[in-house]
Amino acid sequence: MKPLRAALNCLALTAAGSVLGVFCGVLCGGFGFGVEKIAAAAREHFAFNVWFLPLAGLLTAALYRLTGRKGQGMGAVFAAARGEGNVSLCAVGVQYAGAWSAHLFCASVGREGAGVQIGAALGNNFGRLLPLRGAGRALTVAGMAAGFTALFMTPLAAFFFALEVTVVGKLDIRALLPSLAAAAAAYCTAGALGLSAAAEASFSLPQASFLLFGKVFALGALFGLAGLFFSRALRAFSLFFRAAVRSPFLRAAAAGVLLACLSFLTGGRYAGLGSSFFSDAFAGKEIFAYDWAVKILFTAATLGAGFVGGEVTAMFASGAALGAVLAPLFGVPPELAVCLGYAFVFGAATNTFFAPVLLCAESFGFGMLPYALVCTLSAYVFHFGRSVYAQKFAFRFPLMPKSGQKKPPLREGVAAYCGRELS
Repeated sequence: MKPLRAALNCLALTAAGSVLGVFCGVLCGGFGFGVEKIAAAAREHFAFNVWFLPLAGLLTAALYRLTGRKGQGMGAVFAAARGEGNVSLCAVGVQYAGAWSAHLFCASVGREGAGVQIGAALGNNFGRLLPLRGAGRALTVAGMAAGFTALFMTPLAAFFFALEVTVVGKLDIRALLPSLAAAAAAYCTAGALGLSAAAEASFSLPQASFLLFGKVFALGALFGLAGLFFSRALRAFSLFFRAAVRSPFLRAAAAGVLLACLSFLTGGRYAGLGSSFFSDAFAGKEIFAYDWAVKILFTAATLGAGFVGGEVTAMFASGAALGAVLAPLFGVPPELAVCLGYAFVFGAATNTFFAPVLLCAESFGFGMLPYALVCTLSAYVFHFGRSVYAQKFAFRFPLMPKSGQKKPPLREGVAAYCGRELS
């Protein structure tokens, strides 16, 4: 009877995942649609809107003060996915208001963090209502996959992202079918609402050769280092802002003024989602050698100061820009380098292996698979197990700090510089 009961439980969770996917497709898809419209309006009135950026930070700080931070944030999502906590439904309202206001006032943020948290909040709370074993945990992961799918319309990549990112080196078998069903349902629902993939491109692939695969492997190593730079920059800015200004309201206001000034001085080139970097790079328009790094720094500073939205779209943008810069240096077709950079800076920064491969294939064609598989090997090695997220590991990467280490050097340095201990 136990195998039969387990099978019925799995089928019930899969059906629940399908229902969850429909709701996530509507809510997360609507969120993504709103971000696109708001970001477009913000670009048209950039010179005026950007000066109100501190208000978005103040609104986010006020919402967190009003609702409490317990059960919110990506850390709470990952804990719930491991069965170690719950995700508050308040996260839905906070992410909607915080991310939309950030994009309205030209913040350099993405949208995936908000979408994944919305999906996880819906899944976790839905699962806790069901009399099914492990429903809360499994449907949290399913909600993450559905939220990612509704925003980027890449269900296979979303499926692997949700499974990989929670505990590195270990897949939650119980969440497999519910996550796949939720991703498929969210894809169909969001598609029916008129949403399309965040990036699509078609081009003629070059003839495969050992020399070309060697170049792709080298590109992957540099994309891995760029992902490492993203994760370390985000951590550094988070620690610095938290140590320099204790009040979240003053922190948001001060950082908002600073970022608004910098964004205005750069002409808004690094504001918003940064989607234009991919289209410009793919079209052969001018991309500066430093664009990828400055976009990373803008996004890391914005999120580190307490704004919400997400990191992934900025990873796409900076990866595409880096690919455009590296293509002539390595003698590879620029379209190939741009597409690989788009996917594998994301993979390195999020510490995922299969998700960027599927993202590359779903966005640019499954003919990209051989190049994607080679690129992911080096990108995964050269980010040294670091991530923008607070992950748990089923194994330890070389060069990672040991579990008994009290404080990493960066934390000690920031604390010493600011003259106080960090909580």
